[in-house]
Amino acid sequence: MAKKCPYCGNMLKDKSTFCGKSDKKWDAEPTGESKAASVKKGPAFLAEKKKGIIGIGALVLAAVLLLIIINPANSPKSVFNRYLDCLHAQNEKAFSEISYQANFSSSMSREDSVNGYKSRFTSFDPSNKSGTVDLLKNTQISIIKEETPKQGDIATRRTELKETSRNTERITDIRKITFEIKRSEEDKSTGTAELICVTGKWYIGDVSGI
Repeated sequence: MAKKCPYCGNMLKDKSTFCGKSDKKWDAEPTGESKAASVKKGPAFLAEKKKGIIGIGALVLAAVLLLIIINPANSPKSVFNRYLDCLHAQNEKAFSEISYQANFSSSMSREDSVNGYKSRFTSFDPSNKSGTVDLLKNTQISIIKEETPKQGDIATRRTELKETSRNTERITDIRKITFEIKRSEEDKSTGTAELICVTGKWYIGDVSGI
């Protein structure tokens, strides 16, 4: 008389105590509790386990992105201030890390992007051996306002950037910062800076006025 394997249901000979399909050996019929446990070890259990692993991975990714987003150093204003620090210190390496163009340009090399940035603080000075001067020396720069463009404007800007940039589909937000440059009470001017958020991280984009 044939009988079923209590673990997988495979039909076995009457005296069999081992199933090659479930790779299980037994001495007696398992209890209801052990039967339930055996069912969970089948394909359905593996699928459930796989879903659990995927779910955990998604939670970890979400947590990482959340940490990036809420990081005080990762905001439009903080990245703009870091850009100013780079200008004062003539720090090309630090600039290349926060520059949208240096990281995502499809038409310009990282070196060319940095060279363009260098012109912001480089001025010919015969009395200076290096030929460079701090163009922001004795100036005060303060943020006047920060604006969030409308979703339609962000989509338009994303399309524009697509012509010269990579991964534009990952742009999640764009901000515009208006700032004042004060050299003296009589010498004041304003400028604007574009901040671009790519997958939760902010980068400095186009800057005018400096």
